[in-house]
Amino acid sequence: MATVETGGMTLAERLPIRLGPGPLNAITDVPGIEVGHHTHERVLRGTTAVLCRGGAAAGVSVRGSNPGTTHTDALAATTAGSLVHGIGLTGGSLLGLSAVAGITEWLHGEGIGVAVFGGLIPIVPGAVILDYRLSDPAVLPTNEWGQKAAAAARGGRFARGNAGAGAGGTAGKGPGCVRTKGGLGTASLVLPGGIVVGALVVVNALGGLIHPVTGKLYATDGGFDVPLLYHQTDEEPEATASMSNTTLGVIATNAPLAKPQLIKVADLAHDGLARAIRPAHAMGDGDTIFAIAPHGDRVKLDTTTGANLTDLVGAAAADAMVLAILDAARETEGAEGWPSVREARAAFTPSRAGPAR
Repeated sequence: MATVETGGMTLAERLPIRLGPGPLNAITDVPGIEVGHHTHERVLRGTTAVLCRGGAAAGVSVRGSNPGTTHTDALAATTAGSLVHGIGLTGGSLLGLSAVAGITEWLHGEGIGVAVFGGLIPIVPGAVILDYRLSDPAVLPTNEWGQKAAAAARGGRFARGNAGAGAGGTAGKGPGCVRTKGGLGTASLVLPGGIVVGALVVVNALGGLIHPVTGKLYATDGGFDVPLLYHQTDEEPEATASMSNTTLGVIATNAPLAKPQLIKVADLAHDGLARAIRPAHAMGDGDTIFAIAPHGDRVKLDTTTGANLTDLVGAAAADAMVLAILDAARETEGAEGWPSVREARAAFTPSRAGPAR
C-alpha cells in the first residue's frame, strides 16, 4: 500500500488527534475552578456558583436576543473590565439576580476581591433563566441562595441534571420541537501541551435536543441535512413565549488567554450549542456563554500563542459544549409534563411531515 505524504509527513501523521476528557470530565478539571449549587428542596429552581477565587481573565458572548444578565457589559471588547472571581447562574429570571449578589457577598466575606480604598470588591457577572413553567413563581432565588451555592463550591465532582440553575430548565418549547426536561451538564477535554478546556451548561432552550423527524439527538447524529420549518409564516407566538428560554454556559481553560481571546472562545463555544440544540439563538432565547481563564496554574506554552491558541481552545470549547449538553441529557430526570431525553426518545413516533409547499 502506497504511503501518502503531505508536507514531509505521512497522512496518518497529519490526521487530527482525538481528544479525551480530563480525570473528572468536568469544568473542575481546570485548576482553580470550583462549582457549588443550591437547589430548593421543594420547587425545581436553584442557583449555581462557578468560582475562581484567585481571579480570572474573562470574556462573554451573548447570542440570544432576550438575555437576562448582570455585569456582562464590563466584559465586552470595548470596555476595561477583564477580571472576575466567579460566575453566577440562577433560575428565577431577573428576580433571581439577588442570588448573584449573594455569591458576591459571600466572596467578600471570604476576603476575596479587588482591593479598593481599603475595601474589597468581588467581581461576579451572572445570567438567569426563566423557569416558571415548572416551579412556583412565588419561590424566588434570594441572596441566601447565592451564599449557599458559593459556600458549597468545591473542586472535584458536583451534581448535574436537576441541580442548581439547571433544576427548572426545560427544552423543546418551540413549535415542532420535541419537549424534554432541560438541566445542567459538564464536560472537559485535554489538548496537547497540557491545555484543559472545561464546559458547564444550563439547558433551558426554545429549541429541542431531539430531531422531530428522526428521533435522534442533534448532538450525535446531526440531521441538519433535513431542513425543517419550525415557525409557520402566519403564526404569532404567545406574548410570554420569549421570556421562557435561555441556555447558559461557562467555558474555563488553563491556557494563557486574555480578554479579547476569551471573547472569541465564548463566541466559538456557541457553535457547540447550535450543534446540539435546534433552533438556537432565536429571538426568544437569551443564550449567554462566559469564558474564563484562572490566573493561577496556567499552562506554559513556548510555541502556540495568539490566534492559533485562540482557535485551539475555541474549537475545543465548542466540542466541550456539545459534550456538556449530552451530559445534561443523560443526567436530567423528567418532571411532570416534561420527560427526560431518555423517556422522550423511548416514546418517540417518527414524523411523516413532507416538504413545505
